[in-house]
Amino acid sequence: MTVKAIGLLLLDASGPHLLRDERVITELADQHGYTLMRLITIAHDTFMPAVLIVTTAHNMGASAVIAPSIDHIKHARAIAVVCDLITPTHRIPCTSPDRRGGMS
Repeated sequence: MTVKAIGLLLLDASGPHLLRDERVITELADQHGYTLMRLITIAHDTFMPAVLIVTTAHNMGASAVIAPSIDHIKHARAIAVVCDLITPTHRIPCTSPDRRGGMS
């Protein structure tokens, strides 16, 4: 069974390092054994970014959202209801009662 994830880039946080940040997401997915299903980019004018992220993760069947740094995660509480959040230095576990008990 494939464990899925989506990548998350906040364009304001990446600045001129967009390609580097995309590479970090890909490497983290590989290190943690996830299949990266999609990369979401959030700009300053993205409408309802938390809804976009959560809905995409849910629709893709993603178990995690992977970002190149904690600076890319502005809606941690909302996202953690659906899946884990992973950066190179942080892991925020899913808060859903269905997942905390080992169920997925």
